[in-house]
Amino acid sequence: MAVEFGGFQFSIEEFIGLVVFGLSFLVQLFYLILLIKFIFSGKQKNKEPNLPSISIVVTSRNYLEQLRELLPTLLTQDYPDFEIVVVDDCSTDGTDWLLAELKISHGNLKTTKIIQETDFPNALAITIGVRASSKVWLVFLSPLCRIPDNQWLRDYAQRLEPDKEVSIGYMHFNQATGNYKSWLRFENFTSFLLSGAGQACGLAMPVFEYNMAYRRETFLDLRGFAAVLDSPFSENELFINKIGNRKNTVVLNNKTTPVAFTGETEWIDLVEFKKKQLMLRRKFSAGQRFFRTLNLISRLTLTASLILLLIVSPLLYWILGIWGFLLLFEMTWIGVATKKVGEKNFLPMLLIYKAFLPFINIYFVIVQLFTGQKRKWK
Repeated sequence: MAVEFGGFQFSIEEFIGLVVFGLSFLVQLFYLILLIKFIFSGKQKNKEPNLPSISIVVTSRNYLEQLRELLPTLLTQDYPDFEIVVVDDCSTDGTDWLLAELKISHGNLKTTKIIQETDFPNALAITIGVRASSKVWLVFLSPLCRIPDNQWLRDYAQRLEPDKEVSIGYMHFNQATGNYKSWLRFENFTSFLLSGAGQACGLAMPVFEYNMAYRRETFLDLRGFAAVLDSPFSENELFINKIGNRKNTVVLNNKTTPVAFTGETEWIDLVEFKKKQLMLRRKFSAGQRFFRTLNLISRLTLTASLILLLIVSPLLYWILGIWGFLLLFEMTWIGVATKKVGEKNFLPMLLIYKAFLPFINIYFVIVQLFTGQKRKWK
């Protein structure tokens, strides 16, 4: 059976393959255009930088040594109006003694302590940190985060403009340890780029609970996490997703604002990260879910139709040329994006990972069905 189109005849398999390949190519090209727009967004105009008051909230449970390394850098930021709020969440490792010692010499350090376990430990710790803070903006970090230098907060704040309410920053895993570091790097980077590309359509999505920010007044006005306590974790990401939109959200894409994660990366960390991402996806709006799903399906159909056409179509050189153009275009702009956020040594393994991403997600959906919740990330 043959199909005639535009004066040419194709077999039914070839015609279906060409249609699917063409549509998938256009969809992926559309996502790459959104990525380019994200990469070039956020350039500072020639104006006086906006420097609002900022509270950095750090929740900690038994991270004494990590706090000992993080806090001195945070407390000495070159910034006119900021404070550090540390919530000691039931620590038993002497964290309170370290905080008491630092408070003597740093007036911008505030501390509070939780002395009893609850059913919502993450939500409670964050809420207490917000209540203890006093500045306009809230930035959230973990004791396992590391910031590049004492200019980090100043660079971060320049994107917190008066019309913004939400900021989504990047956290890389270059300084992490463990066998699953590369997996988490790929997953985190891919999700962040998709979130940045989605922002052009008002569909930015939170990726990680740290290096994010929002206004304190917004949290208090909306009664904090009251609307998202049905989730066992990720309350902060869900809250940001609830209040963010196209106009009030900024996704930070410059290499001076990311923070580094320094913890161990084990198999359970990868599973928990994917579980959180899948859980967040269920809470996303219909538009956000469609945006993510269309990207995954188009990548899958592009690969499948390419394989089919290489088998049944005599136009294989044209098809390989079109596919090669898309691949080169993607590699170029992903390379630019890695430099923008301070990543390196991603290509070509990242592209291989992205090609198999739909299958990886299916695998983790199955894993989630049979893996209990091992721990909650703090």
